[in-house]
Amino acid sequence: MTFECLEKRMAQSYIDMLPPYIPDDNAPVSTGEQKWFYDLISNLFKLAFDEPLLFVSKLHEDDVYPSRYKKPYGKPNLILNMKKFINTVDALIQNMFLLGQSENVILSKRQLIILSKLGIDDIGNLPSVWLWMSKRESANLQAFSYCLFDKDYPYTSDIYAKLLGKTAFKVLENRMIENGYKRYNITNVIASDCKLSLTIANPKWDSIPPRGGFEYKIRHTGISAQYEFFTAKPAVFGLCIPNGMKVYLQAFDSMDNKLQRFVVDRTKKCDVCKYCVQTDKSGTRPLAYIPITYENNQYRLCTYFPGYNYSWNNIDDDLANELIDMLSFMDQFAPES
Repeated sequence: MTFECLEKRMAQSYIDMLPPYIPDDNAPVSTGEQKWFYDLISNLFKLAFDEPLLFVSKLHEDDVYPSRYKKPYGKPNLILNMKKFINTVDALIQNMFLLGQSENVILSKRQLIILSKLGIDDIGNLPSVWLWMSKRESANLQAFSYCLFDKDYPYTSDIYAKLLGKTAFKVLENRMIENGYKRYNITNVIASDCKLSLTIANPKWDSIPPRGGFEYKIRHTGISAQYEFFTAKPAVFGLCIPNGMKVYLQAFDSMDNKLQRFVVDRTKKCDVCKYCVQTDKSGTRPLAYIPITYENNQYRLCTYFPGYNYSWNNIDDDLANELIDMLSFMDQFAPES
């Protein structure tokens, strides 16, 4: 998908991440007031899309990184131009949050114009719902930004189901919850620009909650979904595989044929990159692949960083079933099993 300018692409990321309107029926402010606040934030994102020059002084030609790995694209200034718009929108939302906390905030002329276009002309007399979203016990910038009114409602589930494939995503999620997995809303994922991520993880693997993401230092089985605004396909989710692939590949022969096919298709084949032996000064350490045989073919499957290969931008019924099978298999190795 192409946009009229880069800034419109960035504005679309806010629209994508806004969940459907779900109020907190037990809040001290009415559902009508919550709907007003939801419309305010929604209109802010729409205004950023329709009139990006209200937010920045210059527009740029639309462009996007083909994948989550920026360096090979050879355009280091692209992410800077993207973040200039993102930072401008974020700065306004943060000031709105701080205003609701009664902080002494000095708004720029640009910010005052934007708020006026949204119908906010008296920042000294903010609506009660605005104050509630800023000052309540569970108040935080992400909940304010994305209208997460009810602290017990799984908004991130709705967001990522919408972006990835609602029916199949919900099937997978429900099966995981039935099997004891828990949802975790994670902000500011490590090594990511994602501000609001969803991880559904099996707590049996570790008492420490997951940190988000599906690539680095994974301690639980599960899935993790995030939104990377700078990529052509920004919504992505991956299978969380604790401690790398070694233990599961060693048990490859105990998998059924369908699961074996899934593992062979997704796991990286050793290409002798030698990352796994880069610290070996003796030169005698063997490469960290596991040799397996599948349908009379020999494979050398890498045990490192499986998250790079076990990730997708959408989900269908077949993939949901494959993930359920893989999670069930891995959970046999959980510390409490």
